[in-house]
Amino acid sequence: MKDPNENPLRPYGKTELALAYTRGYMSPRSALSWLHTELRKSPGLMERLQQLGYSPRQKILTRAQVSAIFDAIGPP
Repeated sequence: MKDPNENPLRPYGKTELALAYTRGYMSPRSALSWLHTELRKSPGLMERLQQLGYSPRQKILTRAQVSAIFDAIGPP
């Protein structure tokens, strides 16, 4: 069973979060590309993120944005 404290709900750098999802099996650039694809594929997620102030250029995701991502695609 996964430790619930392994990926606490907190602000994440986008690359950091992408690498957490891919478990380091991809380069940082590839992992970030993967994350962007997943964000766009999940129904309604981009709209929710934009409501939370998301900008594609931001480097750090807020706790609320991370929560929305975890709700939509699950925690890493």
